[in-house]
Amino acid sequence: MDLIHRFVFEHRRMLAAAFTGLAVLTALGAVRQAPDGLPVLVAAHDLTSGQVIRGGDVHTIVVPPGAQASRALDREAAVGSRVAGPMRKGETLTDYRVLRGDSLAPYGAHAVLTSVRIDETEGLTGVQVGSRVDIVAVDPNGEASALVVARGVEVVILPNASGDSRSTTLGIVTTEKVALALASAALESHFSVITSS
Repeated sequence: MDLIHRFVFEHRRMLAAAFTGLAVLTALGAVRQAPDGLPVLVAAHDLTSGQVIRGGDVHTIVVPPGAQASRALDREAAVGSRVAGPMRKGETLTDYRVLRGDSLAPYGAHAVLTSVRIDETEGLTGVQVGSRVDIVAVDPNGEASALVVARGVEVVILPNASGDSRSTTLGIVTTEKVALALASAALESHFSVITSS
């Protein structure tokens, strides 16, 4: 034992350096063996509802395995599509967050994207992308009865939060006939929303 103690004492600096080097090598090995993260496309800054996504609006980050959102989009699928609802910087781009050029295909050959100006934004509380709503035309002078112009239409673009603004634009899917009726009613009426059952 005395020989071992003497050897350790005489070579303590060399042994300390060797053990330190071994610890560093072990740590580097663990880092190299750690599973790689997954690339995810996120908003590079706040995005407004309805805007067309450009290359500079998104960038890629790396997230740990298992942290990737389902149905996340790659750059090719995201760029050129429209934002379905306002997005915050860093939010992941998924199929639910954008409206692509072929997004109206499931609604049939005669479906069109229609924008309507809603004058009472309080009525939009609880309305989400995918909600079905009735669009009601209201005479601003109160001389005519309210009339449902579009019934059970699906919301595909939501407005941005607008502070104290009392009007905003909503994107809905309708037929061309209903879109024309909405355009005609808009000349003399204000629109409000009723959530469909």
